[in-house]
Amino acid sequence: MSQGKPTAVGTQFGIFSVGDVTTDPTTGRTPTEGERIKAMVAIAQKAEEVGLDVFATGEHHNPPFVPSSPTTMLGYIAARTERLILSTSTTLITTNDPVKIAEDFAMLQHLADGRVDLMMGRGNTGPVYPWFG
Repeated sequence: MSQGKPTAVGTQFGIFSVGDVTTDPTTGRTPTEGERIKAMVAIAQKAEEVGLDVFATGEHHNPPFVPSSPTTMLGYIAARTERLILSTSTTLITTNDPVKIAEDFAMLQHLADGRVDLMMGRGNTGPVYPWFG
């Protein structure tokens, strides 16, 4: 593992989370949305601690998923990590304004010292589209 800024050369290993809130099959307990969000942050921090390269989160706007604002989450994680590459998988271009995407990720890229990898896609669920006009 290299120290300092990440490089795009070579193979990268990491963790991807869609942020789903699911019932624990061993306890039958379902975490709250807040607990799930904090767990995702803890997972990202642990990923860096054990030497993984990337943490990625999806973007969803309906249950059972919690990461509706990847830039906010990744900004928070950026402040608590030093070398972890932060990625979306995926930023939804069908329900976001392209200028807002560019502005939000440009700001995040500055705050994260160049550690952001933006992945965009067009997939979404039908019920979500009316919410965004």
